[in-house]
Amino acid sequence: MKKLTARQIASMTPEARERYEKKLKIVTRNRRILFGTVAVVVVAAVFAVLSLTVLFNVSEVKVAKAGKHYQPEQIIEAANVEVGDNMVATNWDRVKEKVEQKLPYVLSLEIKKTASGKITFSVVDDTATLVFKTSKGYALADANCKVLEIVKEKPKNNGLTLLTVTNRIKADPGEIISFADDGESILYDTIRTAIKNSGIGNITGIDISDPENIYLEYHNRYRLYLGNSEDIEYKLREAKKIIAEEDENDPNQIGEINLSILKKVYVEKLDTLEETTTAKKDVTTQPETTAPDSTDEPEEDETTTLPEEETEPDGEETTAEDIQEDE
Repeated sequence: MKKLTARQIASMTPEARERYEKKLKIVTRNRRILFGTVAVVVVAAVFAVLSLTVLFNVSEVKVAKAGKHYQPEQIIEAANVEVGDNMVATNWDRVKEKVEQKLPYVLSLEIKKTASGKITFSVVDDTATLVFKTSKGYALADANCKVLEIVKEKPKNNGLTLLTVTNRIKADPGEIISFADDGESILYDTIRTAIKNSGIGNITGIDISDPENIYLEYHNRYRLYLGNSEDIEYKLREAKKIIAEEDENDPNQIGEINLSILKKVYVEKLDTLEETTTAKKDVTTQPETTAPDSTDEPEEDETTTLPEEETEPDGEETTAEDIQEDE
């Protein structure tokens, strides 16, 4: 809008002068808004540049709590955060992911940052709850099925749940376990959910090598024969009730509870879980197609979920990976 001179404004009619003054106010206001916006953008751009170059750089990196499994130096190395790195440009979520993957026993990494550039790491330790056989040894995994480490020998008297399957499980430290068979994966997830929902707890063995003859071990004292996967949660609730009733008479009792037919649930007392009843033989014997080709050694019952005090060697397990290794 062209600005008029004082003489031109004076020569205008009152109506024209009023219209002109209104338009002038609008134009002036818009210009002020535009200039203000440009100024804010310029200041923000300058601040952003300074933030990425001069301001908010890391001045110190330390570990307040390293946990039981790693040294502070290992945590800092895995985080890959150094003095001089820009705090704004650093992807801190990615830092946490890298540490939790590279150092499997880190359940979570807490990161505290200050305006002065001090970075402090604190580790929350993860805990193994599951153990199973792999081609490299025995894998230890947490409650979320993340593999924590691979060990050569089966851990003894550790309270872990021993998982027995037919097909090999892929296990890499820091990664979630991967079943070679989708059916076994679904079945295991079903059992995990049923255990949680039933509230039974203290499960020290899960054998799903035969989906029609599933059995669990409770506290290294009871074998729970479930039959197939139908009504597993209900079966475990029943097992929990039965165990509570039996424990009233003898809290140290050892035995087997057959829940495969709910209307015919029965308890078989044993002196030790190393004993094998007829039901045990029927449930744990692998199909003929998976038996190793050998005429020199007699067949023996499955022993992968027996307590660690048993004298049978680990080589007696009849999972598919053991057969392949024997061959």
